Amino acid sequence: MTFPTRAKFALPFVLAALWAAGHPAGAATDTDMDGVPDAAEAVLGTDPLNADTDGDGANDLADKAPASIDNPIAQTGKPDGFTLAAKAEDNYDPQTKKDAPDHLELTVKNTSGESLKGLEVFYAMTDDVTGKTESYYMPLTGLSVGTGETAAIHFDSTGAPGHFRENPNSIYHTSQNGKLFTVQLAAEGFKPVQVEFKKDKGGAEEAD
Repeated sequence: MTFPTRAKFALPFVLAALWAAGHPAGAATDTDMDGVPDAAEAVLGTDPLNADTDGDGANDLADKAPASIDNPIAQTGKPDGFTLAAKAEDNYDPQTKKDAPDHLELTVKNTSGESLKGLEVFYAMTDDVTGKTESYYMPLTGLSVGTGETAAIHFDSTGAPGHFRENPNSIYHTSQNGKLFTVQLAAEGFKPVQVEFKKDKGGAEEAD
């Protein structure tokens, strides 16, 4: 599968301005200081704690598609550095050794014979019913996977140690429709690995 080209949505600053015009100044809290009030971020489908929701380097206020980015990962490198599995439901937290609420979870097994570093991820989700697609890019700063190790990588809004933040206003949370996920993970010097999977109808459910 090739990743969809980012869609062009209505300008966020126009929507933010319209929202602000009808709300008092006290309601215009802007936690991430991107120029978009937190309440307006919920309407736009962006993250109130991340000034660059999709990771494309553009501030959400100035970004024409703040939850959509073309895949920036280089498709080069040595092959067979690691294997990748992914899921977005029936999750498990290896730290607490308990089932966890549904969220994007990657499992990486290092088969390269050397430590994996410089990890970065790109993932896209498409709503089965509306066809709406969102996509995100993130360097996994501080993460490495040692030789022969297997690591679980979590994307959610819990703030838990070792977890990476995801957009709480994404269609993962706002749409109950089924979704198609495509995830690509890369490590420095190695060719990226891509997986595709389905998320069943329903939102981000509680722990199983």
